[in-house]
Amino acid sequence: MPTQSPLPDPGTALHIGGLQLRTLIKSGATGSIHAAVDTATGRMVAVKLFNHSPATADPGTPRYNPWEFIASLNHPNIVKIFGTGCENGQHYAIMELSSSGTLNTSQQPPLPRAITLARQILHALDHLHAHGQIHLDIKPGNLLLFPDNRLKVSDFGLMRPLRAPATRPMGSPGFMSPEQIMGLPLDQRSDLFSLGVVLYRMVTGRSPFGGRGVSDIIYRTLLITPPQPALLQPNLPTALSHVIMQALTKRPSQRLTHAADFLAVLDSLEIGTQ
Repeated sequence: MPTQSPLPDPGTALHIGGLQLRTLIKSGATGSIHAAVDTATGRMVAVKLFNHSPATADPGTPRYNPWEFIASLNHPNIVKIFGTGCENGQHYAIMELSSSGTLNTSQQPPLPRAITLARQILHALDHLHAHGQIHLDIKPGNLLLFPDNRLKVSDFGLMRPLRAPATRPMGSPGFMSPEQIMGLPLDQRSDLFSLGVVLYRMVTGRSPFGGRGVSDIIYRTLLITPPQPALLQPNLPTALSHVIMQALTKRPSQRLTHAADFLAVLDSLEIGTQ
């Protein structure tokens, strides 16, 4: 579970956008996320405080703010963004708060539950990709759980349009695709690679590219083929093991192209939901 602090980081305003910050949920390279209460309604929400403006603009391209884009969407497996703003130079986004934390792949769920969770991630990705966006940071810490057994994709700090030009390497080691590591052009197949890592961990209890440090993890992601899931879990359906390995291939051209293709394979397994 994420470590929570009773107060925001020293120097962080205790009030922003009509909200009172309560606890620090997590912090990372792009900013910090806090639990907060709306002082007008009493509603509990989550607030992301950005280290820098979330809006970007590559040379020759329009201004782009992924959080504003997500706020325009409405999907049951994408965390709801209630609004964005900037107060005294501090950029922030307000979103729904999960009371059940994030996905924990170190504890293997029953196979029907793993499939149900993977399908929800894929539905979210299918929606994002259909709107011309790629997430680029699918990992357990960005997958929120809710009491109704629903999973929602969150944290859109690396999200970008599908046809945006290649940039620097970006992503989370152990989950980012080889083309993300190498700073190559990206499309929706990078998200399917990351989903393959998450599903591999859920059904085997281990990382496909685990190493002694970041450099070892990157080396394994680029050059080492992990053991097939069915070798680690003999009772796993062969078709499931195969589609996970297909998602983890080094070359995007050898992966499934669309989230809907991945969903079709999972549906064909006829494993009950949970």
